[in-house]
Amino acid sequence: MRKSMPIIAIVGRPNVGKSTLFNRLVGKRKAIVGDRPGVTVDRLEATCMFHETAVVLVDTGGIGEDIHNVMQPAIDAQVEIALEIADMVLFVTDAQSGATPIDSMIAEKLRRSSLTMLLVVNKAENPNAELEFFKLGLGEPIAVSAMHGQGSRELIAQVLSHLPESEASTADEVEPIASITVIGRPNVGKSTLINAWLGYDRMVVSPIAGTTRDAIDMDMPYGAFDSGNIVRLVDTAGQRKHGRIKDVIEFVARVKAVQAFRRADTAVMVLDGSEGIVEQDMRLMTLAHEEGCALVVVVNKLDLLTASEWDYYAERLNYRMRGLADIPVFRMSAKEGKGTKALLKEAVASSKRNGTTVNTGELNRWLTQAQDQQRAPSDHGKSVVRLKYVSQVGSTPPRLKIFCNRPSSIKASYLRYLEQSFRKRFNLPGVPVRFIFTASDNPYMNEDGSKKASSKPAPFVRGRKARKKPQKR
Repeated sequence: MRKSMPIIAIVGRPNVGKSTLFNRLVGKRKAIVGDRPGVTVDRLEATCMFHETAVVLVDTGGIGEDIHNVMQPAIDAQVEIALEIADMVLFVTDAQSGATPIDSMIAEKLRRSSLTMLLVVNKAENPNAELEFFKLGLGEPIAVSAMHGQGSRELIAQVLSHLPESEASTADEVEPIASITVIGRPNVGKSTLINAWLGYDRMVVSPIAGTTRDAIDMDMPYGAFDSGNIVRLVDTAGQRKHGRIKDVIEFVARVKAVQAFRRADTAVMVLDGSEGIVEQDMRLMTLAHEEGCALVVVVNKLDLLTASEWDYYAERLNYRMRGLADIPVFRMSAKEGKGTKALLKEAVASSKRNGTTVNTGELNRWLTQAQDQQRAPSDHGKSVVRLKYVSQVGSTPPRLKIFCNRPSSIKASYLRYLEQSFRKRFNLPGVPVRFIFTASDNPYMNEDGSKKASSKPAPFVRGRKARKKPQKR
């Protein structure tokens, strides 16, 4: 099972340089930066590397933009982001403006939580500009200039030293045989499905869309009673389009769902049989594959469909999923418990398939057969693309490294063919496959795959010249 990355939220009042600091730490201009308050309306997240540690940075809107009407609700809402999604908070202030009453109110809210936080004083080009902020009572301020990059290294070092340590596995801890996340749009029956698997009402179920706010991990026994096997389940909040995420709670749900993808082996995509298939369903499936999850699709609420309606639905689903080949599709009624056991069995099997490793001999026999059945297209007639050798370099999902003569000439259509051929040969439906193409480093081969002309030096014999062999007449 893959490890989740720590989340660091950047909060503060408007126009203190949160987005500038976000861009500086990420290493590219992702957040829009302006010299007036309120430029950041939606929230942004990005994955970046702090030395050898991968973290997720979250840029938030300014707190207390309208100080006359909604200051306190805005403060509460934005700080709620930090408390809900973050492992650490960077509270950014402005050295040029000094510690303001809004800064004090934010600091008071943060002090009441047990969350790890760092006080960052931005625009601190002048010496000792951060000293005034000791009165906020959040520890020693860290002086930076996000615009010019001053103090960035010191800030990163402080972040790494204060990140909460991951819980170490104990010898008695049982490793799950599968980690399964349940995904889908709001109110499609995800929590009802998990309750059916568990056999009791662990998750809150409501007809109101968006009841589930967080991604909650839970372990359940699997198989024989005395087998000791467990399956880890993650129930994620319902997902809407990013542009429709208007409030804090839905943004929290989206960030948590992406984190769930990254630590799961399999994603069970729940569709509502009583509704049509929308673009957001396809985006979630694609995102799950991109994050390395094997995918299983299940259509819920079949009790609301007639036979003819199901036939039409299945036809449309098959058409919409044509870009995601070989995805297993199941039917169920989570409310009545029909089809849920078979679905769980398939999800566990899918997790095992995602961790498949194939020995090099079988891989190269598959590669030879795949090329015999369909050769890679030539590079505009200039040269034939030859795939020479393949080896597996990782799993969950399977990652294959292929040595070839012209890696840049591999077309997307041929890549899809290889993926489908690999899944079919080794019986891996729903499993994403990663291919890494690299040029052959054989010094005796030309770029087109032909052998180079011999360049051996003339023979040398110490003390006398080498004699030529007599030619036959």
